[in-house]
Amino acid sequence: MPRDGVFDESGKAYAEEGQVMLDGPDGVAISMTPDAADETGHELIRAASEAREQIGEMESGTPGG
Repeated sequence: MPRDGVFDESGKAYAEEGQVMLDGPDGVAISMTPDAADETGHELIRAASEAREQIGEMESGTPGG
């Protein structure tokens, strides 16, 4: 269930006929090439790390950079 429009459930990915399918929460579904899915995975990991840093900064009151 989204909190303030932000989902806390992960999507599920699977391969089908040479494409990567991503089923997300609330009926979101996309298909990508393997290369696009690989890059998306790296980008998601990078952004998740950055978001965690931002949460830590907000909780501690330190400015972001």
